[in-house]
Amino acid sequence: MSTLLATRIAGLLILISTSSFMYADSIIYELLTKPDFLEQAALNRSSLAFAALLEFINCAAVIGMSILIYPTIRQYSERIAIGYVSGRLIEGATLITGAVTLMTLIAMGKQVIENPDVSSEYLYMMGSALKSERWFGFLMGMFSLGLCGFLLNITLYQYRLIPRAISVLGMIGYAVLLLKVAFDYFGLDFSGAWMYIPGGIYELLLPLWMIFKGFDLSAKPKAQS
Repeated sequence: MSTLLATRIAGLLILISTSSFMYADSIIYELLTKPDFLEQAALNRSSLAFAALLEFINCAAVIGMSILIYPTIRQYSERIAIGYVSGRLIEGATLITGAVTLMTLIAMGKQVIENPDVSSEYLYMMGSALKSERWFGFLMGMFSLGLCGFLLNITLYQYRLIPRAISVLGMIGYAVLLLKVAFDYFGLDFSGAWMYIPGGIYELLLPLWMIFKGFDLSAKPKAQS
């Protein structure tokens, strides 16, 4: 496979991962923020199972794209290339557990509906704990993404593999993402959804550039030690 083709496929995978994750999140948020979220999970089993499938697609896509660009990035920094693949693997592993959690919530909701005479308080306590586990798993995945993405963009900026304006936006976006993860992890009220905006714009511009232009490989990589 040529470098340009691999880069274009990687760009397409980024678009697939972003769109699938955002659509899945819209389904999940609508259902799991309701007071009777377990019943909603069971009654909307097909929608929630589809969201879980989309999250799996997202995980596979982010890992796949990192593997596709690995040979190119390794020419410039082997440590960054290995670190980026590792970071995306960690992200995928943490997020896939969240998809599995969705299927568990569906099963728990089915128990609540089919056994109305049994107290559902315990199941709701467990369901709330699973939602918290899913949330903190998401934060760990975003921390891994923010760190490896920031380091990758330093290399992209240094060798002008993409326009420097895009790589600067990437560094800003991932730095803000790391801040948001820290704020949310410690329960601070300084963060908001707006902190996803720089990274979201970057993850739209980067894949489009990769698909239509590819990486600029004119800069010679430094000799690897």
